[in-house]
Amino acid sequence: MSFVSTAPRSATESTIEFVVDGRSLHAERGMTIAAAIEASGQHGFSRGLKGEARGLFCGMGACHDCLVTVDGKVSQRACMTAVTAGMRVHRPSSRPAIASGEIADLCAVPESIAAIEMDLLVIGAGPAGLAAAEVAASAGAKVTVVDERRIAGGQYYKQPGTSSAVAQLKHDAQAREGLDLIRTAGEAGVTLIGETVVWGAENGEGGAIIACYNPSGAFYCKPRMIVIATGAYERPYPVPGWTHAGVMTTGAAQTLLRSYGTVPRGRILIAGNGPLNIQVANEIRRAGGTVMALVEAAASPWSKPFEALSLLKLGGGLAVYGARQLAALQAAGISLHWQSKITSIHGSTHVEAVTISGPTGDRKLDADTVLIGGGFASSNELSRLLGCGHEVAGGELVVTSGDDGETTLSHIHVIGEAARFGGAHIARAQGRLAGLAVARKLDLGGTSDRGAERRLARHRAFQASLWKAFKPATVDRGEALADETIICRCEGVTAGTLKAIIAKGAADIATLKRLSRAGMGRCQNRYCGHVLAKIADERHSTRETQGFLAPQMPLRPIPLAALAVEKPEWGGHKRAMLPAKQPLQSAEPLPFSQTSTLVIGAGIAGLSTALFLAGEGEEVAVVERAFANSLASGGNAGSLHAQLLSFDHGVRAEGGGGPAAQTLPLQRDSIALWDALQQELGRDFEMKVTGGLMVAETEAHMRFLAEKVAVEQRAGIDCRLIGREELRAVEPGLAPAFLGAAYCPQEGKINPLVATQHILEAARAKGARIIEKCEVVAIAAVASGFEVRTSRGMIRAKRIVNAAGAFSSRIGTMLGLDIPVFGAPLQMVVTEAAAPLISCLVAHADRHLTLKQAANGNFIIGGGWTAGLDPVHQHPRPLLSSLEGNLWVAQHVVPALRKLHIIRSWAAMNINIDGAPILGEHPQQAGFFNVVTSNGYTLGPLVGQLTAQLILGRETGRALQAFSITRFAKGHS
Repeated sequence: MSFVSTAPRSATESTIEFVVDGRSLHAERGMTIAAAIEASGQHGFSRGLKGEARGLFCGMGACHDCLVTVDGKVSQRACMTAVTAGMRVHRPSSRPAIASGEIADLCAVPESIAAIEMDLLVIGAGPAGLAAAEVAASAGAKVTVVDERRIAGGQYYKQPGTSSAVAQLKHDAQAREGLDLIRTAGEAGVTLIGETVVWGAENGEGGAIIACYNPSGAFYCKPRMIVIATGAYERPYPVPGWTHAGVMTTGAAQTLLRSYGTVPRGRILIAGNGPLNIQVANEIRRAGGTVMALVEAAASPWSKPFEALSLLKLGGGLAVYGARQLAALQAAGISLHWQSKITSIHGSTHVEAVTISGPTGDRKLDADTVLIGGGFASSNELSRLLGCGHEVAGGELVVTSGDDGETTLSHIHVIGEAARFGGAHIARAQGRLAGLAVARKLDLGGTSDRGAERRLARHRAFQASLWKAFKPATVDRGEALADETIICRCEGVTAGTLKAIIAKGAADIATLKRLSRAGMGRCQNRYCGHVLAKIADERHSTRETQGFLAPQMPLRPIPLAALAVEKPEWGGHKRAMLPAKQPLQSAEPLPFSQTSTLVIGAGIAGLSTALFLAGEGEEVAVVERAFANSLASGGNAGSLHAQLLSFDHGVRAEGGGGPAAQTLPLQRDSIALWDALQQELGRDFEMKVTGGLMVAETEAHMRFLAEKVAVEQRAGIDCRLIGREELRAVEPGLAPAFLGAAYCPQEGKINPLVATQHILEAARAKGARIIEKCEVVAIAAVASGFEVRTSRGMIRAKRIVNAAGAFSSRIGTMLGLDIPVFGAPLQMVVTEAAAPLISCLVAHADRHLTLKQAANGNFIIGGGWTAGLDPVHQHPRPLLSSLEGNLWVAQHVVPALRKLHIIRSWAAMNINIDGAPILGEHPQQAGFFNVVTSNGYTLGPLVGQLTAQLILGRETGRALQAFSITRFAKGHS
């Protein structure tokens, strides 16, 4: 989809009429919904998770605060969606009723997703991206540029989209310079594609694949070279009230003005740090807005003569321009508050007043609109997803790159503010250097550009001096965050909630995320991740994996239907090599050197074993190579399976289905034990036994289910076949074509993020010691038991429990034992929330699918679709083809899912055995117990209880020989 041309520079444009919540509004053609509503004087046109008023915040589609329903389509970004005549806009529901005919499908389901090839793909049409594209195209490269905006130019070269904006920018040098660059790129042969979201990426055998979506549908780009020029975004520090309607970033206000000719209403207070605030204050003042105060964290430039002289020396014209901007504000009577910051924003449904703190104390100022600027962060999600090297600089994660943007992956260049915040002049110079480097790598020639190199060095020196002058003087973010401060804007999580979780023992940002849901929303922790790390007191090391949450696909929410492409089915699990790297390290020595029983692995099986052993007075310790519940147990979808999955029965099943069938009584009883533990511990596991359905759409499927049900009934499972009418009565939200289903009322769902934590806390309360970031590196059998060498010291134990999940085979190898366990990375996908539609756990008789609706309204979609391993960090990651196939089955079974976006996916290293767990003492190694299972979360508490009983010499009351490692007729390597 080509970029829209800038607005005509002559002729008054007619206005168009559209409807907002039943009220007619008029807008200039070219306006976004957010600009048009702001022009009408209204801030709060959207809603937060709890129904509170929200409105425009970032103005660039990153925060998703301004979502509205447009012509029946939910969750449209008002700041990125253009008004059309007759458009009907509604304030959103936090859980839309997607069963209603008033809610529309977001798009059609495609037969396939097209792939286009090019020499160079540039992501971002700002100064850096356009400069790189123009240079490479001029050298003969086939270049495509994609950008989210309708009009090229980026944040700096914002182009006018309405006649009012054209009039305001008629003599604006910045806009004219951008227009010239856009035209030059087009004349060089660059293909410009606007309104395009880059939502994912994958390193395939043939090179990188970049996943894109625009109003025409999803498509993949397969470039030989990639330039990432995604820029930066403003990331204000949270204060009480910063989510109120009427609080927006300074960049958002500038976009309203320069792109659409819209001035925020009422009394405007601008706060934060840096020269952009000064520029925007003057632009708003000249456009007729009422700027009543500028609150700046730095000291006045006049108080820093050395820095001022340095600025004059390095960039005289820019320095003089800045001084004139300040003088204009003072001449206009706008109060300037230096060395000051906002401490709270007041109002019930919208901004009413602001409290600022400065050298003379606190002051309360009346305001209707608050602009917060500064705190820029690089948009580096894509470079991280692709595996480019990153390093920590000044507490921020920045890509490792050269002057021309070349990263640790030679086919990827990251330039401009996507690499480091530094302004448009640096970005444009880097763009030229990147374009030349790409041309050389494509064997298209190209010489060096000494002029661009000099400009780059000069502007870097100027920026360094500028930010010395604007270094915050008094803003100390070490102060305690007020408990009521909302930290995660998407999920509404407060500082008080996060502090309470930390007080219970959460020691890292990932655990804090799992237990609070902070960072799980649409914005993918862009606005809260850095504060989560601060609250968790997790130090940013030089490693990307510590103190930073990993980016996940989709990088922006994408319509589920757009990615749904049917894929062929398969049998069993596709095995993968286990990651070679240790996830995390700790220099702290162990707090003990011996224990009676050492459990290796703090997933649900290991923690349950520890809970039941400690409950009987046994001395027990658990060591975990990462953080507790951070691997397979914390990464599963939370299904409680009592019946067999379709690929656990019949010709596609591991071991012919026999081992899985023998496990059925354990699954049934473990679900009951989950419920008993919830009652006993007095904790909410968010568990619900809802019943499970496995649907059939052909007579052959029904026959398959009849055979499967017979096996399950013989094993004591309450399961039966139901027909079409009863199926419709149980789940009316399913597609009407299904003939019937296998129905098991014993199945359900649980939240593994909180349930495992409650088991961990209970085990600790009973005396179990749980040691995280402790890798087992060697085990030796000795007369007294075992000597276990870990990354943090030696542990002597009488017994070992191998609960290391997919890594259990490695643990066995340390003792010369062959544990036939393999890794199988699997993916899960989450949609945005909706009103209750599906109550049961849903599976399909002939396709890989598990689907459930969580208590918060999100749909969780899984079913054994294969994931891959990140080639750089060795983390499991979803695969594009698996996402397509999984989503196709999901919408095929529940058609209303076509009305929702997917907001998150993830992958975890699952366990592949033969369909049954491995339990008990190893026959060749006394004192070495295995507790490993491929249906681990359902079975977790029961296999832990059984293992504890075996260790303590108690009767289990069960025949466990079928789960002994002896069934593999090996047991020793």
